[in-house]
Amino acid sequence: MTEHVCSKIDRIEHFATPDKPYHFRDSGLPNVYLIGIKYWACEKCGALAAEIPAPTQLMNVIAESVVMKKGILHGEEIKFLRKRAGKKAADFAGLVGTSPEHFSRLETGKHTVSEPLDKLIRLTYGMIVDDHVILAKIAKNVEAWLNSIKEKSVESIQIRKIESPEQWCTDQKAA
Repeated sequence: MTEHVCSKIDRIEHFATPDKPYHFRDSGLPNVYLIGIKYWACEKCGALAAEIPAPTQLMNVIAESVVMKKGILHGEEIKFLRKRAGKKAADFAGLVGTSPEHFSRLETGKHTVSEPLDKLIRLTYGMIVDDHVILAKIAKNVEAWLNSIKEKSVESIQIRKIESPEQWCTDQKAA
C-alpha cells in the first residue's frame, strides 16, 4: 500500500474567519488560532497547510498575548516564552531562581507555577528579548497587570492578519 501524497488537486482553499479560525499548532501552543489567512485542507487525508506571512512578527504577537494574558501561565506557555527568548531550560531556570529539574516540571505541566514565579518568568522574558511593546504595556498599568495574574485560565489566543502592510495583531473580538 502506498502512502498518500497531497497534490494541488486534492487541496481545498479556505479563508480563516472569526467563526472558523485556523488552529495554528505550529506555534507550539495548543490554543492559538489565526484569522485572515488562507489555508488548504487535503480532501483525501485532511492535512492542513497555511500561508503565514510575517512569521516573526506573528510569533512576537503570540508572545505578547501570552505575557499579557490574565491568569497563571501553564507549562506550554512557559516553554514557548523560554524558547522565544532563545534560552536553554537550565539557563532560564537559573535566571528565575529555580532548579533545572523544577523548571522542567513546570514546562511539562507536572508542577504548577506559583504566582510570584509566573510574574518573574514574564518579566524576565520581556527583559531578555528587549521587547519594548510588551514592556510598555506592562509599565502602562503595572498594578492591574500584576493583579490579573492570579487564577488559572486557558483561553484561546486569536491573532488577526492585517492586510496592508503585512502585520499581525491580537483579535479584539476574541478577548
